[in-house]
Parts: sequence; C-alpha cells; structure tokens
Amino acid sequence: METKKTTYDTLPGQIDFLIQEVAEIKDILMARIEKPEEIPKFMNKEQALKYIRKQGYEISSSKFYKMSAADSIPCHRSGRKLYFFVEELDGWIKQQFEAKSQTILNFKSQSIKQIIKSNKNKNYEKE
Repeated sequence: METKKTTYDTLPGQIDFLIQEVAEIKDILMARIEKPEEIPKFMNKEQALKYIRKQGYEISSSKFYKMSAADSIPCHRSGRKLYFFVEELDGWIKQQFEAKSQTILNFKSQSIKQIIKSNKNKNYEKE
C-alpha cells in the first residue's frame, strides 16, 4: 500500500479513514468473541477434563483418570479409549455441586447444633 504524506488539508480524511479501519477491526474481534465455542458431540479424556474445569469444577488430572477408570464419572469405552458425552458430564457436574452444597449445609447445621449443646452444657456447669 502506497502511503501519502499527510498534510493539513488531508488530515480530516486520514482521520476518517483510520476511524473506519478501527471500527472494522473492532467488529471482527467482537464477532470472534461472541461466537460460542463449538463443543464436540463426544470428547476424549483431555477434552473432557478441560471441559469439566471450564464449567467451574476443579479436579486434578490424576483424580479424573482414577474416577474414569473406576466408572465414577460417566464415560464410554471403545477398546482402550474412553469417550465422554457433554450431556452426561453436565449432569455429573451438577450432582457434584449439589452434593458439595448439601455437605456444607449438613456441616453448618451440625456445627450450630454442637455450639448450642456446648453452650447449654456451659450454662448448666455455671449454675
């Protein structure tokens, strides 16, 4: 592209051209950002692990492999290869989050009951 020397008279046209170019670049970048990531119909172990982590469930690679070997996580085998389906992983992740929240609620309620018991015992000892 041949560049022209910018003068005082051509400056407004050059600025308009730059503004137009920046707007086009911005549109291209925004289209890429808004484009949803394509999720395959089924995934291998590495893809499934990445997907699970992306959904917000932190799990180590070794734990994931152990769970898939023990069928603790929904997977399908074809020979020595494992395949994972998105819908099944979503359901499993949801169950894991529900189990964690229920465990936390149980722990909190037990802790409150223990605090109340210990306070009652302290009150009896004072009297």
